[in-house]
Amino acid sequence: MRKITAILGAAAMALSAGVSGASAQNEMGAGSSLSNPETVVRKFSVQSVGPVLNEIGMPWQVRQLDNGAQYIHAASGSMQFILFFTVCNGAECSGMQAVTFFTDANANPQTVQAFNVRYPFGTAGIDQSGAAYVSRYDIADYGIPRGNIASSVVNFLGLAEMFASELANAHQTVSLEGYADDLASSSLNRQALNHFTGVDSALSMQADEHRQGFEQGAEMIQMLLKDESAPRNKIENKLD
Repeated sequence: MRKITAILGAAAMALSAGVSGASAQNEMGAGSSLSNPETVVRKFSVQSVGPVLNEIGMPWQVRQLDNGAQYIHAASGSMQFILFFTVCNGAECSGMQAVTFFTDANANPQTVQAFNVRYPFGTAGIDQSGAAYVSRYDIADYGIPRGNIASSVVNFLGLAEMFASELANAHQTVSLEGYADDLASSSLNRQALNHFTGVDSALSMQADEHRQGFEQGAEMIQMLLKDESAPRNKIENKLD
């Protein structure tokens, strides 16, 4: 994991200027609305995901790792992110992983844990060097609407902005009090998010609604944990 994160993280930082400064390329987005959002694409690929990024105004380029694997490097405003595809049959793939890296090498593990507890839509983590990242995995085994691709990317970036805000305001000590404060700060940070550059108002509104849904989901989980009548599964220790 450390090697993969280091390779992709370095690639993202190295390509940052290239994505923001590129022009007059077919791979660069210039639109601000999504056509045919209910049209289902068969699988994830550069050919199916790239046009969606174009239409919602997110510039992108295709890049390649040393092992030959391709990925999309894209941006929304100042937020850089990467999309790569998995479970592939030729150029068509059933899985799409979104990931964004942060240069702060002193991310507080307590803040990351609290964030993961509150927001299951994506996963935040820290690699062995202390660098933080947020990741999200989507599945298109039986196709996926173009609108869902756009919504997933927009909501993922919203989550990344929330994570960045929490890292910037994180406690540097690990304590139960600090953990509770990190959990409580999540709902406040949601109210101070930046708007995405180029994203149309409908997608932005949906993203705002889903961020409220993230909060509602977290509250429901806490209520269910306290409800003794909620169904639970028993874990059997195979070592006994």
